Amino acid sequence: MLKKLLIPCVGIVALAVLSGTALAGVPCSGTSTVVITENSASCTNGAGICPKGDLYKITVEATVLDCYGTALAGKSVTLSPASAGFLFNQADSARVLVSNALGKVSQEYKAFGGCGNLAFRAVVDGVTLGPSATVYISSLDPATGSPLVCDALDFSAFGQRYLTNYPCLDYDCSGSVDAIDFSAFGQHYLHYYGMP
Repeated sequence: MLKKLLIPCVGIVALAVLSGTALAGVPCSGTSTVVITENSASCTNGAGICPKGDLYKITVEATVLDCYGTALAGKSVTLSPASAGFLFNQADSARVLVSNALGKVSQEYKAFGGCGNLAFRAVVDGVTLGPSATVYISSLDPATGSPLVCDALDFSAFGQRYLTNYPCLDYDCSGSVDAIDFSAFGQHYLHYYGMP
């Protein structure tokens, strides 16, 4: 009788050990992270972005860990936006990086268009990590039909929203689209992606 009970117990223990071993070295969405930060001094909760990349920037960092919290080095990590309404160049729309000894990858983004809450995700070995928390983006090219260039269409959109509280054009987060935002817009007018 004891023998009949012992064999299934040994099988269950062996299965548990093998399952645990299978999770080691495999990316885990429960322990891995994707974090997005911005460097705008005037906006603690958002960033103003110019298609040329000469205004502010955001940084996305992914940390790849297995379910035991062990860093996974040498993993191919694909970072991509997890929010609609933004236009990135082809390379930035799915940036592939390799994790370092701490399981980390990091990428700066500073030249894209669009407006709203932006989040990123990472995909490692078919496992989706994230999305990150969002950061609000107010772009000089707020997706007006002129991709990755700050042109007359954007100027028209700016003029229609001047002296309103439209957040997509409020680059200093003052709560109003005002003369300071107009000055910022003017300094970046006709800037485009890839401009030296």
